Amino acid sequence: MQPLVQFSGSSIQLLPRTAAGPAQPAASAMNRVQPGNYLQLIHDKLRRQPEQVCLVWPTADGEQAVSYTGGELLHRVAAGREKLLAQKVRAGQAVLLAVPVSVELVGGLLAVLALGAVPVLPPAGATPKQLMELTRQLNIRVVLMAAPSRLLRLAAWLRGLRLVAADCPPGPVALDWVAVAVPPEQAALVSHSSGSTGRPKAIRRSHAVLRAQHETIKAAFPPWAGQRDFPLFPNILLHNLAAGVVSVLPAVPWHNLRQLDPARVVAQIQRERVQTLTGNVCYFARLLAYLREHPVDLPDVVAVGVGGSPVPEPLAQALRRAFPGAAVHVIYGSSEAEPIAVRPVTSEAPDPLLGYCVGAIRPELEWRFEPLGTLHVGAAGQMVGELWVRGAHVATAPGQWLRTGDYGYVAAGQLYLTGRQGNARLHRGVQHFQVEHLLQHRPGVEQVAARADAAGFTVLVHGSVSTEDVAEFLAQHLPDVPLVGIRRCAALPLDARHHSKILYDQLQSL
Repeated sequence: MQPLVQFSGSSIQLLPRTAAGPAQPAASAMNRVQPGNYLQLIHDKLRRQPEQVCLVWPTADGEQAVSYTGGELLHRVAAGREKLLAQKVRAGQAVLLAVPVSVELVGGLLAVLALGAVPVLPPAGATPKQLMELTRQLNIRVVLMAAPSRLLRLAAWLRGLRLVAADCPPGPVALDWVAVAVPPEQAALVSHSSGSTGRPKAIRRSHAVLRAQHETIKAAFPPWAGQRDFPLFPNILLHNLAAGVVSVLPAVPWHNLRQLDPARVVAQIQRERVQTLTGNVCYFARLLAYLREHPVDLPDVVAVGVGGSPVPEPLAQALRRAFPGAAVHVIYGSSEAEPIAVRPVTSEAPDPLLGYCVGAIRPELEWRFEPLGTLHVGAAGQMVGELWVRGAHVATAPGQWLRTGDYGYVAAGQLYLTGRQGNARLHRGVQHFQVEHLLQHRPGVEQVAARADAAGFTVLVHGSVSTEDVAEFLAQHLPDVPLVGIRRCAALPLDARHHSKILYDQLQSL
């Protein structure tokens, strides 16, 4: 049972703080981070254990899997490195990875890092036109692709682009390479946000930030020898390779998570003896719906992490029931700062009128709130504002704050979120997360958004619940909050990556 103890809430330091000013970071990850190429962490780990499996990738039908050892992955990296060298890719140069989620993508990304170049991951669901625009915006001249055709190569050449195939053909390659040394502040990875407050934006994480995020994740969730993880989030895959954790990739349609086959995923968790898994609300909602109809024992699972968007408390509690031998955690963060806070889920569910509780802010971070107003319901008299954070694992300019776009407060050492940028207007001392998290406890509510209009909230509900039931429930718990209207919707606008974050800027059209 040692792994369960290591993954439990007791490993997360809880520090009491107030909103009066920034906390002073204790034992910051900055003190442990070494400068240089992030790939060196992965390279050193794989070279020390070349025969150990590091990746388990499902076949197309999801019924079987292919395992890759550290030595085999390093061979792929070496082959990709030689291809990129042939295209004269140099340190600091941006390379677009237009490759589906696959072992070829992992090998290609690591090969780009090996040269000190900068891998660029496009936004989720990007079209060919958007990819071309991205190459123009970031001055990209080399694109890694899955088997580009001759016609596509010609079209790319006419636009000044060079295409590199992401496959790994058999044959000898030089294995005595070392990762190119780069300044720690150089960009190591460019990814994109989910676009929950507008268009997806490019997120640049330096080598120092990637290392600090790796150390922070290790501190929050200490790995152990032989750990078998089931990561849905790409950043966890890089962390696992550096930590020596085996990554078993879920058999999901990465281009559209809503099309996943939950029976296939559950069977894979059983077959591969998965111990830890992370995912978002869309993913776990599908798995839980299947497990309710087809209950199975999953005794190997000792820890579950859910995040990527606000997590309904009923879903978090359902995860505790579905995985009774596991510690369940709500994980809050962003691409720029992973993680910001972690909450162990217990049988004592937080009061939804207090807001969305995400747990203790990580001790590596400094934080503050930009005041907005005062709550009159839940934590009455509590000042709320936009959360700003900074620290070694935050992707901002040195000394600058990251404005998270989330509004809330800290009480008794716990961070509560009450609103989101673009929808943060207070009505009678209430913000929209308080309304939404209250209604998520009502049977028949699958998804809900409370649009903060000028005169009050317009509540948009997806599910079987009636508008009369919603009105009665709100009148009982929030009698003074002004309501403009209550509408049932066939669907709410969600982000293209997690399929879980509500796009509040698109609610005006509903």
